[in-house]
Amino acid sequence: MRWTQALDAAFQPQVVAIIGASAEAVPGKQRFGSGNSFLGNYRELGFSGRLYAINPRAQGPVAGVPAFRSIGEVPEPVDLAVAAVPAPVLPGVLEECAAARVKAVHIYTAGFEETGFEEGRLLAARCREIIRRTGLCVIGPNGMGPYCPKGHIGPFDRLPSEPGPVAFISQSGGNLNWFSHHAAEMGVRFSKAVSFGNGWVLHGDDFLEYLAEDQDTRIICMYLEGIRDGRRLLELARRIVVHKPILLVKGGLTASGARAVASHTASLGGEAQVWDAFYKQTGVVRADSLEELADLAMTFLYVQPPRGLRAVLMGIGGGNSVLAADALAREGITLPALAPETTAELATFVPLAGSMVRNPLDIGAVFRGDLTLLDRTLGLVGRDPNVDIILAAPHLDLNRSSPEETDRLVARLSDYARAAPHGKPLALTFHSFSNDPEEMAARQRLMVQLPQRGVAAFRDLARAGRALARLHQYHRFLDGAAPERASA
Repeated sequence: MRWTQALDAAFQPQVVAIIGASAEAVPGKQRFGSGNSFLGNYRELGFSGRLYAINPRAQGPVAGVPAFRSIGEVPEPVDLAVAAVPAPVLPGVLEECAAARVKAVHIYTAGFEETGFEEGRLLAARCREIIRRTGLCVIGPNGMGPYCPKGHIGPFDRLPSEPGPVAFISQSGGNLNWFSHHAAEMGVRFSKAVSFGNGWVLHGDDFLEYLAEDQDTRIICMYLEGIRDGRRLLELARRIVVHKPILLVKGGLTASGARAVASHTASLGGEAQVWDAFYKQTGVVRADSLEELADLAMTFLYVQPPRGLRAVLMGIGGGNSVLAADALAREGITLPALAPETTAELATFVPLAGSMVRNPLDIGAVFRGDLTLLDRTLGLVGRDPNVDIILAAPHLDLNRSSPEETDRLVARLSDYARAAPHGKPLALTFHSFSNDPEEMAARQRLMVQLPQRGVAAFRDLARAGRALARLHQYHRFLDGAAPERASA
């Protein structure tokens, strides 16, 4: 790829120049997305390279880092320059970056073609001509740029500093912010992520090609509004998806969404039918929201691919089981009758009063107290020839359970999920009827802890069913593409 070395420098820079950092900013009250906020966020992530502030009025250090009046005065080659300047100033900044041989430029600045005004379009055309003439590698404009825990850089505060195997390509800076924080709460950690905005030079397909060869990335998530080269995206996706799953949210599929896209990143939306065909032809996994994208990222990280879509549902009450069965069926997941020998054995140790040993299994008692009952139940349903997936939906009264009891249950479920002794994945949702703040906080902690210990934990059964069905569909696609995988 043409931009590999430049993107290596952008994601793991040693020397960063923040153009537009200001000595006039108030410490602790930095405006979001300003030059000073980038300085603060890089420091928060532990950036250990050299930071420089660039401001034409600089007369001393800015926010505690050396400052210069132009990037040409920086005493060493710059890997990444972040341009957070007013739009009319950008052409001169680009000329200076080119003269200084900056390896990559992230343009945070907005105010170009996405405004819909002629002035913005003319300014964009002027900047594009400078970029074309000088060959600058540019991320943006109108984007939040790169986030890389391994490189200790990111455009937002409170980002996870621990690296992981998931990458995220986002046309939107706000969606990068939301997804990187929300998915982190579900045990997802990132190799690299980027918001590329208007995509003057580098677009979604370029980052996709780059991440295909990235050794730190195993799963690629994407949020796209428009595309630059549909044929190239199609060909790249076909080639990459047999080695790394691609999980994609496509924005702008409705008339209203397309209008919003045009005013956001000056991109063109796409017709829903075209994208339906794209998903079918490429094996790219569809997500219809960022919440679903996070569910999928967690599922592809932590869940062993199921051999089929026959599930046993454990722990849920009678009325809820009816609605749960409907929700799962809409995703193609069935709840078959268990083998007679399974039902008979369950009846020997599950208290029948208030319980049901047919699928769904109303057996909340096995999740409380003596967990040997849970072990026996998991072993039985795991061996059942009619079951491909185990869904556990216990009702936990976390206020009445001691922390030690909860920890024992989490450890037992985690051990089973990681081992998957019968080749059947385990996923979890929680049922609770309490709005007590302490119990809600305890459930939230479990939703974070379980994925980090190898158990996929979902907010509800419908979301669990959708994610598990998509995981199964992806691996069925891979089975059909086996000759292509072998020759790749």
